[in-house]
Amino acid sequence: MDRIDAGIERKTRLVKQLRHDAVIKVAGFAIALFVTFRFVFGVTLAPTNDMFPAIHQGDLVIYYRPGRIINTDVVIYETPDGSMQIGRVEGTEGETVGTTDGGLLTVNGNIQPVQKRSGLYDETFAGKKNINGEVRRGEFLILGDRRETAEDSRSFGLIPRKNIKGKAFTIIRRRPL
Repeated sequence: MDRIDAGIERKTRLVKQLRHDAVIKVAGFAIALFVTFRFVFGVTLAPTNDMFPAIHQGDLVIYYRPGRIINTDVVIYETPDGSMQIGRVEGTEGETVGTTDGGLLTVNGNIQPVQKRSGLYDETFAGKKNINGEVRRGEFLILGDRRETAEDSRSFGLIPRKNIKGKAFTIIRRRPL
């Protein structure tokens, strides 16, 4: 009897130790995942087709929180009304944003932008918001790739650095079934 009881007791201790180890590992993994996605990476769904054809509405966008943002970076940012948007940085500190007599948006005197890589459009209209002038430190001109319908800096004004959540790292395309 003692031998059987000792064997059962040993197996019970082993099972408890395995459970304890599993709980510690799962908790450690959960904490690491939380820290990683809180401070290094982020995930969001593309709210609109403003970045079409690169990013479609409903695509899952994984982004990382960068130190430096430059022209042509695709960024995830918060608008003044608190919603999340995705756009391309087209103007940074020291660049001059203006409007032609015909109402076209310019950056450093160049009609903005001629998207030769996608062939979608030749020019961008300035929009509702008056963003003429020099882009100040800590602000960015952000435009959607689908300029004819995009809600971007032309609607919200220049975007402060604190509102930029991160740079797009990769997308997971949602396909209709």
